Amino acid sequence: MNGFRIRQLVTLLVAVPAIAGLLVLAGGAGAVPSVASKRAEAQAAWDQINRMDRQLEQVGNKWQGAKLHLDQTNTKLDSTRVTLRMARKSLGVARHALARRVISVYMEESDGSDSTVAILFQATSLQNMINRIEAAQRVSDHDAQVVKQVTVFSKKVAAQATALEKMQARQRVLLSQVTAEKNALEAKLAERKAYVKRVKNEIASLLAEQQRQAEIEAAQAQQTVSHYSSQPYTGPTDVAPSQVGAAVVRAAMSRLGAPYVWGASGPSAFDCSGLVVWAFAQVGISLPHYSYDLMNGGRAVSPSDLQPGDLVFFYGGSHVGIAISGTQFIHAPHTGTVVQVSSLGGYGGGLTAARRYG
Repeated sequence: MNGFRIRQLVTLLVAVPAIAGLLVLAGGAGAVPSVASKRAEAQAAWDQINRMDRQLEQVGNKWQGAKLHLDQTNTKLDSTRVTLRMARKSLGVARHALARRVISVYMEESDGSDSTVAILFQATSLQNMINRIEAAQRVSDHDAQVVKQVTVFSKKVAAQATALEKMQARQRVLLSQVTAEKNALEAKLAERKAYVKRVKNEIASLLAEQQRQAEIEAAQAQQTVSHYSSQPYTGPTDVAPSQVGAAVVRAAMSRLGAPYVWGASGPSAFDCSGLVVWAFAQVGISLPHYSYDLMNGGRAVSPSDLQPGDLVFFYGGSHVGIAISGTQFIHAPHTGTVVQVSSLGGYGGGLTAARRYG
């Protein structure tokens, strides 16, 4: 076993927790789009809730204003109706007093002291008689004026009451409309909040399942590493066609932990296609250092028929790795990561293609 291989195995054993963490990201990548989409749905719903909250505040202010104005109108109308009843009662009293006065003055058969006959017989002189008649007339005129004034006042109050009743009707309609708008908005708001709660629960379930899968995949990856560690890579060699795939995988596994560097093709750093090119070079097969050319070569393979050493492509062909089994592959993911084992299930949104060389 060469020095690089020993150093990488030591690094691997020390960094098992780190590899497990990477597998949580890489192995669970199939569920990530679902979590991301659910979070986007939740965020969109929260944005709607915030907009609805602002709308509800505006509608609530309209509702409070409509309610206040209607209450004020109701109070004014109640007061006006009381005034109108009093005015009508006063009018009735005034009319009754005027009627009695007219009867008393003009009905000669009356015994009232204000009748014309009584005035004539009770007068002590001509002047006294004139003065008594004028006084009786002024009293009658006053009673008539009172009736007139009370009548005008009653009509005015009645007109005010009618206007207030019309205003009350309009304000009731407005309050009813605003109440319906407010109730509908509150119902939608409650519905959105319930939806966000459901989405959050779904996200929690997805993350829990993702974590469970990641733990399973981490254990599988550790078994894979242990298996290939027991069959150390011994450098470039000629192998039988039936053993090409296994030899390619052993070569690639010998570079676990090597950093990703764009354009690099080994032996100490790699990009995704560089790892493929280097691993196949170890068994005497020369391949192009370009993922799309790699996807156009070799023989097409069904995802259900994957064998060790088959190339697997993701993201439309922009990323490539080497299948270890029907469930795992080894690859150099991207800047900031290292050569690692990941789950095939759903990685990068699922397989774009698979090809077999050798």
